[in-house]
Amino acid sequence: MLRESAQKAKAVDYDVVEVDAPVHPMNRVLLAYWQSKMSPDGIVRRGAIDPFDVRQTLGGIFIVEPVDEGRDLLYRLVGSANELRLGLKCTGRRFTECYGTRMAADQIVFHNRVFAAGKPAFLRGRLMGLDVEHADFEACYLPMKTDDGRNQIMGGLFDMAE
Repeated sequence: MLRESAQKAKAVDYDVVEVDAPVHPMNRVLLAYWQSKMSPDGIVRRGAIDPFDVRQTLGGIFIVEPVDEGRDLLYRLVGSANELRLGLKCTGRRFTECYGTRMAADQIVFHNRVFAAGKPAFLRGRLMGLDVEHADFEACYLPMKTDDGRNQIMGGLFDMAE
């Protein structure tokens, strides 16, 4: 039990609410870019996305995909500004490795809902990283499909003070 408590103390956590639209300028840039890449069938293909087209957002960008049939998610990429802010390297790691139990479970359900709906979603709240103060943040979640039909989400996580 002590080991589990120690692990939880080394995990990111949050308080969050879902909102209808982004207000952070970088999330607005990402949303507009994502919308510009939508194909006539309403799907954004990963192959159409070039991160350098939105290079001003790269520090806050992330790409995730489901693993274990959606029971967990894997960070394919997490921008360096977010890894620095969180005090944790998330790229290449699962949500269950990065977050506290509640946050991981909530985020897995939330992402799976975004995959199923195929529509953008937005969260705003307070993020608690490792050895850092709380930060008010906004995140956007933009679903896309890989060329072989797998789900991914491109998103942005930005501090509201920036």
